[in-house]
Amino acid sequence: MTITESIDAPQSGAVEGDRTEPEASASRLNLGVFVGMSMTLVGLGFGASRISDNSFLTHLATGREMLDNGVVRNDVFTWTSNGDGVVVQSWLASLMYAVVDDVAGFHGLRLLTALLGAVLAAMAWRLTRGSSALLTRVAIMVPFLAVGHVNWTERPLLIAFVFFAAMMLVAEGEGRPRWLLLIGALWINVHGSWPLALVYLAVRFVGGGIDRGDVRRELQSFGYLGAGMLVGGIVNPYGPAMLVFPLDLLGRQETLSNIVEWQSPSFDSLWTRAFLIMALGAIAALVRSGRWRDALPTMVFLAAALVGRRNIALASLVMLPTLARGLPAIGRLTAARSSDAVRLGCIAAGAMLLILPGLAMTGPHVDVDRYPEDAITAMENDLGLIPGETRIIHQDFVGNYLDIRYGNAGATWIDDRFELHDASLVDDYITLLDGDPGWSDVLDRYDAEAIVWPRAGVLVELTTEIAGWTEVWADEDWVVLCAPAHPACS
Repeated sequence: MTITESIDAPQSGAVEGDRTEPEASASRLNLGVFVGMSMTLVGLGFGASRISDNSFLTHLATGREMLDNGVVRNDVFTWTSNGDGVVVQSWLASLMYAVVDDVAGFHGLRLLTALLGAVLAAMAWRLTRGSSALLTRVAIMVPFLAVGHVNWTERPLLIAFVFFAAMMLVAEGEGRPRWLLLIGALWINVHGSWPLALVYLAVRFVGGGIDRGDVRRELQSFGYLGAGMLVGGIVNPYGPAMLVFPLDLLGRQETLSNIVEWQSPSFDSLWTRAFLIMALGAIAALVRSGRWRDALPTMVFLAAALVGRRNIALASLVMLPTLARGLPAIGRLTAARSSDAVRLGCIAAGAMLLILPGLAMTGPHVDVDRYPEDAITAMENDLGLIPGETRIIHQDFVGNYLDIRYGNAGATWIDDRFELHDASLVDDYITLLDGDPGWSDVLDRYDAEAIVWPRAGVLVELTTEIAGWTEVWADEDWVVLCAPAHPACS
């Protein structure tokens, strides 16, 4: 099967009761292929954006450490951990990032993310094939891509999205379930979202049983995927600890509740409102179709999205087949329609998919505007406040920047790996962030020698006006402060 054919080829082996579109016309370069390739281009564009995700910086730093010194078993980045043992749950993704970086630099990393975004968009388009109306499928994809524009970042979660979409396609009747054995073995070493795939298949199995449909596909998929995850969860550098990592994470709910992405969404942004539109449409589709095989997964993942905004992107993926099968047809235009103009459009879109990655991803490849790069450089070169030698207090995302800049020098106070840090450290960070009572005790507890903080942060005013800290460097956005007894203050 060719690439263009796979984007919108006639579906075979569909789950019993699924509604699929009519057979395509003799031409394989039809309107459905053209729109699918256009959606793929959109996904490629999302992934080709400059690298800006702070978590990715630590993932890459971890991979570099693995290439240089072997498996990372201790927290080498933070001076607060004292080298505590860690389980790097996304070790395989980190290693892959480091290998790509070593071979092709940040251009290669952006290309990797672009390809992942393109594959995910193509798979998502394929998941809408339950509708025979092309315009209905497009209407479903628009809010889905609005969600993806914000959430398809370069972190390992994007790889997990691709795996989840592949698993859904297999459950929908495409491909052989045995491929899930490999996906499961990789997934558990890439991202901690793997249990959600088993949940999806389990509730889909129950729903299919209520519908009195054929559930052998779900059962086979669950078996192969679960077996792969079991093997991957044992045969890895950290052993069975990978299997229990999600349970350890759930035990940190009090700490995770301080992280925005683990909190309930407020629906005050365009992408969250786009998801809300999808959710309302899915409810209407379920009422119309009455399929429990769609209803149970949709309701479970919708509930998860309402509890934590980090689940919104996954829930939007789960809702695609539900929307496609349940929403009414818009117009009479079908994916099978073809013409000379459509075929020419397919060829042009295919050429763009090959050419654009090389043309669009020009430097600089990393967006460092949000990080205090100038402040850190001044601290290192001019102020004698050298990260790794000086106990510096900073915000969590700045810690990710320090991770990649200084590696295993132990320059970081805290980064955004809240699942690994002691709860007391996270509580102390929140105290400084909010300027709560006890902020001075926190600084004393860590023998803080310097602070790099946003100029508008309440901590700047508290330390300079009350505790006698001295401003030794500043620009429009950032301030560097040093402790009263530190030589740099003289």
